[in-house]
Amino acid sequence: MENRSFVSIAEKYFSRFPTRNTLLPDNNNNKKLDLVVVVPSYFEKDLLLSIQSLLNNKLKSDIYVQFIVVINHSVDESTEIVNYSKSQYEELLEFSQQIDIQKFGLIPLYIDDMDAKHAGVGWARKIGMDAALNRFLQVGFDGVIVGFDADSKVQNNYLQSIHDFFSKTDYGGASIHFEHPIEGSQFDDQHYQYIQCYELYLRYYKNALSYAGFPFAFHTVGSSFAVKASAYAKQGGMNRRKAGEDFYFINKIIKGEKYGEINDACVIPSPRVSDRVPFGTGRAMLEAINGQNDLFSTYDFRIFKSLKEWIDMIKENRMNYDEFPMYVQSFINTHEWDNILLELEKNSNSRKSFMKRFFHRFDAFWVLKMVHYCRDHFIINTPLVDNVNQLFNQMGQPSIMTIKEQLLLLRIIDKKKGAKSPFK
Repeated sequence: MENRSFVSIAEKYFSRFPTRNTLLPDNNNNKKLDLVVVVPSYFEKDLLLSIQSLLNNKLKSDIYVQFIVVINHSVDESTEIVNYSKSQYEELLEFSQQIDIQKFGLIPLYIDDMDAKHAGVGWARKIGMDAALNRFLQVGFDGVIVGFDADSKVQNNYLQSIHDFFSKTDYGGASIHFEHPIEGSQFDDQHYQYIQCYELYLRYYKNALSYAGFPFAFHTVGSSFAVKASAYAKQGGMNRRKAGEDFYFINKIIKGEKYGEINDACVIPSPRVSDRVPFGTGRAMLEAINGQNDLFSTYDFRIFKSLKEWIDMIKENRMNYDEFPMYVQSFINTHEWDNILLELEKNSNSRKSFMKRFFHRFDAFWVLKMVHYCRDHFIINTPLVDNVNQLFNQMGQPSIMTIKEQLLLLRIIDKKKGAKSPFK
């Protein structure tokens, strides 16, 4: 009955949404499939190192994993990239014959006909995740689709931890703990300091949202998430955005499914410089090195205090617009609030239902826009160290004066939080 339900969900997805008809070789002899890891790859010279990191994972004998690697480029790509992509695809085909076929399957896809307007990681990720859903449909099993990046590495318990999380819970999705390399010999000291700042900012923002009472405070990193195949299908699948596809997709899953965190595994994203997308780790590193982005400053903690004050008011059923914090009033006018409140109350039959609808309306995208508005119009960015210490003080933690030590503490705090999901 459960398998039939999943099959119906998957078939409905393919009938409703435009997808690429990608034929996958059936190289697992129709055995049960547990996980599919989707790896979009564009001119990625360290791809085999990332694949090998996945293959180094230790698995129980009854778990079978496939890796779908989507080598991709647009139709008008340079000759250098086209030739490299073709060569890498052939290399992966040969490599796929050498791995432990009792535990792993490697399926390289070569997508060379993307139009330049839409070509990018979002479309490549969507092609791979749609193919993963199709693979689970073939075996009639509601398995797990894992998001990964071609320049990342993982700890050797990564795949087993993901499998155990979903097999032992009823969660539809989860973010996976990640830690960028923050020291070593591959980059200079300044580069490592920049990546410390960037990851500290990510953890500060997530934990500041949690402090404010926002229920959807999760990391939304494309290399570090997993979803049930049924959840992927029910929520309409991945988008084709050239950048930010992970933020929009993961937030869609968070709002529509039971969502948690996998913190006993770890993804190691690359801290390298990149100009492929307009934001994210690579772009942040590039702009910091070029002096275009000050990673030592971030959103002022007063913004999150204001957000917390407002959320607390809503939770206490205090809906009077005139009492809202100034920053909230500046971002949403009284007429807009009255209309939204009327709609929320009209469609809610309980307090729990009201709060669920409230946070679906004022979601992570709305909050991010509000934070940016406050930064641009009221409170400019202030020192990262100071803001993190204000957060620590609210969490009952002592102040720490170095970025690296702050980051290490927030990593520990994040790892202790574990699975959680609002309203589910």
